[in-house]
Amino acid sequence: MPLAEELERLSGEKSVKKEINGWCSTNSRCHTRQTRLVSKDGKPLYDNIQIPSRIRRAAKSCRNWFHLTIEYKWRTILTVFAGGFFLSWILFALIYYAITHYHRLYDTTDHYRPCIVNVDNMATALLFSLESQATIGYGHRYMTDLCPMAYTTLCIQVIAGNFLQTLLGGLVIAKILRPTKRRQEMRFSRMAVIGHLSENDRRPALQVRLADIQEKLFLAESHVRMFIVNSRINKRGDRELVGMRDINVGYDSGWDRVLLLWPIVVRHVIDENSPLYGMTRESLQEADFEIIMTVEGIVEATGMTFQARTSFLPSEILWGHRFKTMVTLNEKLGKYEVNYNLFDQTDRIPDFEMIDIEEGDENDNFTGPASGFL
Repeated sequence: MPLAEELERLSGEKSVKKEINGWCSTNSRCHTRQTRLVSKDGKPLYDNIQIPSRIRRAAKSCRNWFHLTIEYKWRTILTVFAGGFFLSWILFALIYYAITHYHRLYDTTDHYRPCIVNVDNMATALLFSLESQATIGYGHRYMTDLCPMAYTTLCIQVIAGNFLQTLLGGLVIAKILRPTKRRQEMRFSRMAVIGHLSENDRRPALQVRLADIQEKLFLAESHVRMFIVNSRINKRGDRELVGMRDINVGYDSGWDRVLLLWPIVVRHVIDENSPLYGMTRESLQEADFEIIMTVEGIVEATGMTFQARTSFLPSEILWGHRFKTMVTLNEKLGKYEVNYNLFDQTDRIPDFEMIDIEEGDENDNFTGPASGFL
């Protein structure tokens, strides 16, 4: 096949693929790329500028240093852990060396006896400080009762060392118990869909697939929320946020509490109370909003709470689609199987274009909750 015909064929397949995925339409232009507030993995993407009272804010941050330090990476945590002990050893070594040096200079007795035996320089003072704080046990370096300042410093070091060990050890344990990796095991579908609520319920609904890919550490009290953030261009020509509204996924009826033993589909019925009410395929492509979805839960093993987030732009919402079924029964094995290859795959609803989204709430075969999960 000539090169020109091959390029034309590939270009045609790409156009068909875009049409199938609902990104473009032959009757309307593709939506331009929007700026996100929240990334797909849940990280905020906005910048804080011109924050007043930086000195006061820095002082407040110092008072809350423990919680701020937990958010740092492991190399920073380990540096703080090791550096805290090294600094305390060096600090008390300087004090011990100063005490022994002062006692040696101003001792007027005929028979000189040191405050700390065999501590003659900074290196031996550091070793004595380490032995004292770590309670290793004294060898040929030990303290006498001649200098009250020396054994007073020893008492202070023992108390400070225990406090420091508890503080830094608690910092490492708190870092280990943070459910950061647990949050990463929550998987959201790459695209959201707008389609029929079910095969028997033809009301339109916004749907997002959610799964917990961890097989052993289950979640307790997990629940989901959805919000829509709108923006507009003001009189000065700047784009600004105009508000955030809650998208009902069953909060009033308790259906926002989800069971994540297998992948589920979180649903929001588009009725007259929905922020998406009256929207069409064309208006969806031209809209400027961002849907932010959160899931919160408690890790059973540690009791720590976590929140996972994601967001969807209008270009990431497929019109007239439904998610493929993932959970099917294997009759040969006699057990259900979950096929994660189908997690992001959808089917087009052929007749969804003929249903007016404003009239889709009239349904006589309604058998399930209006919003919630399936």
